[in-house]
Amino acid sequence: MQPRIRHRTRASRLKSTERTNRPDWRTTATTIGGILSVLLVAAGLFYTNGANRQQQELGLQQQNLALQGQVADRFTAAIDQLGQEDEKKQDKLSIRLGGIYALQRLMIDSPPDQPAVVQVLCAFVRTHAPRPDQMPKRVRPSSADVRAAVTVLSHRPNPGNQTLDFSGTLLGLDTAELRGADLIGADLTGADLRYANLTGANLDGANLDGTDLDSVHLDGADLRYADLDGANLTGADLRYADLTGTPLTGANLRYANLTGANLDGADLASANLDGANLASANLHDADLSGADLHDADLSGAHLDGANLQGMRLDVAHLDGADLDGADLTYADLTGADLSRVVGLTSIQIVDASMDKTTKLPKGVEQPTPSPH
Repeated sequence: MQPRIRHRTRASRLKSTERTNRPDWRTTATTIGGILSVLLVAAGLFYTNGANRQQQELGLQQQNLALQGQVADRFTAAIDQLGQEDEKKQDKLSIRLGGIYALQRLMIDSPPDQPAVVQVLCAFVRTHAPRPDQMPKRVRPSSADVRAAVTVLSHRPNPGNQTLDFSGTLLGLDTAELRGADLIGADLTGADLRYANLTGANLDGANLDGTDLDSVHLDGADLRYADLDGANLTGADLRYADLTGTPLTGANLRYANLTGANLDGADLASANLDGANLASANLHDADLSGADLHDADLSGAHLDGANLQGMRLDVAHLDGADLDGADLTYADLTGADLSRVVGLTSIQIVDASMDKTTKLPKGVEQPTPSPH
C-alpha cells in the first residue's frame, strides 16, 4: 500500500507545479494594459509634438512675413529720405545722409536685399555726380552725400561679383577714407583721389584712366589689370601693390614708392619714373620702353624679360637687379654702372651703346664694334 501513496503524492506535486507555473490571466491582462498605456502615451506625445511643430512653423512663417514687411517699410522710408532734395531755404543733406546709412544698415540686416540697395545707391551717385561734357581743369569735391554713398558702397558687407556702376560720373574724392574698399571693375575715370587712403583696396579691373592719384595710399592694394593709362601717381604709396598686367602707359609715377610691388607684365611705356623707388619690385616681362628712369631706384628689381629697348640706364640705380633675358636693344649704357647686376650676358648688349665709362659685371665683355 505504501508505494501507491508515494505515487499519488508525486502526481499531486506535479499538478501543483503545473498550476503554479501556468500564467495568471489577470497578470497577463495587467501587462498588456501597461504596454497599451505606454503606446497610447507615446502616440499622444507624438501627436502633440507634431502639432507643436506645425504651430512653430506657422509662427516662424508669420514672423518671417512680419520681418519682410518691416524690411519693405525700412527700404521705402530710406528711399524717401534719399529723394529729399534741397529747397530754397531748407538744406536736406542730413535727411539724405540718414537715408544712405539706413540703407547700409539694411544691407547688414537683410543680405538678400543688398543687390537692390547697391543699385539704388549707385543710381544716386550717378545722378548727383554726372560727368560734364567738357572735363574741368580741376575736379570739384563731391558733395557729402555722394562721398558717403561711395564709402558705404565700397564697404558693402558681401561684395561678391556685383560691380559698382559709376559709369558717366566724375567723382571728387580727395582725402577720402577708403581703406580696404572693394571697387572691383568700378569706373573712376578722371576722378580726384589725391591723398585718399586706399590701403589694401581691391581695384582689380577698375578704370582709373586719367585719374588723379597724387600722393594716394595704395600700399598692398590689388590693381591687377586696372586701367591706369595717363594716371597721375606722383608720390603715390604703392608698396607691395599688385599691378600685374596693368596698363600704365604715359602714367606719372614721379617719386612714387613701388618697393616690392608686383608689376609682372605691366605696360610702363613712356611712363615717368623719375625718382621712383622700385627696389625689389617684380618687373618680369614689363614694358619700360621710352620710360623716364632718371634717378629711379631699381636695386634688387626683377627685370628678367623686361623690354628696355632704347632706354638710358646711366641715370638709374641697378645694384643687384636681375636683367636675365631683358631686351636691351639700342639701350644707352654710356656711363651706366651695371657691375652689380645679375643675369646679364654679352649677347644682350650687342646692339646697345657703350663706351669706356660703362661698367659691366665680371665675365661680361663689351662686344667688339663691327667694322664700318
